[in-house]
Amino acid sequence: MHLDLNLLERWLTGWSLARGVALPRAGGGGLVVEVGWPGQVRRHVFVEAGPALRACAARIREPLVYLKAAVGPDELRRALPAAWQIEEARYLMYCPGPMAAPAGELPAGYAVQLGVEHGASVLCLVDAAGQTAATGRVVVHRGTAVFDRIETMEGYRRRGLGSAVMHALDQLARQAGATERLLVATEQGRALYQRLGWRVVAPYSTAVLAAL
Repeated sequence: MHLDLNLLERWLTGWSLARGVALPRAGGGGLVVEVGWPGQVRRHVFVEAGPALRACAARIREPLVYLKAAVGPDELRRALPAAWQIEEARYLMYCPGPMAAPAGELPAGYAVQLGVEHGASVLCLVDAAGQTAATGRVVVHRGTAVFDRIETMEGYRRRGLGSAVMHALDQLARQAGATERLLVATEQGRALYQRLGWRVVAPYSTAVLAAL
């Protein structure tokens, strides 16, 4: 899988639809999303931590603006002034078709609930008491399925619920005609997704100009 700005735009479009924010637009050699949240004003996304990213950072004066690039956190740190805070490493991941690992049975005692929020299908696994045990969402836009906010709640981990959520979301993606799948994973999540047939395209690192 070749990483370029088009791939990042497909990922970012799905993310924006899932979160109910403005769609990405081209700007300054990268992509820009006007997020408009209390904790995040805007995000700029770049393929590399090169001159375009550094020029963008030099123009930013307001806090709570995020810079993201498909590089490791150390490389992003070297590209930016000390005022920018670097967050934990993430990974842009890709799966070209239905996930390779076979879906198992839903663990006993759990049920699936489906809903819609913004542009995303939202799936929750709930226990017998109706408590949310695991959740995730998927958006399919022009053949690209973007998986987002995959989470297993503390106290429910190591029971196969994360895999169950991913397989259920993958079924929704297949029904919607997805031809590729994208997500951004934490270090912990990466191992799960690799077992399900996903592969890392690139590191994906974040810097934020924090509020004073």
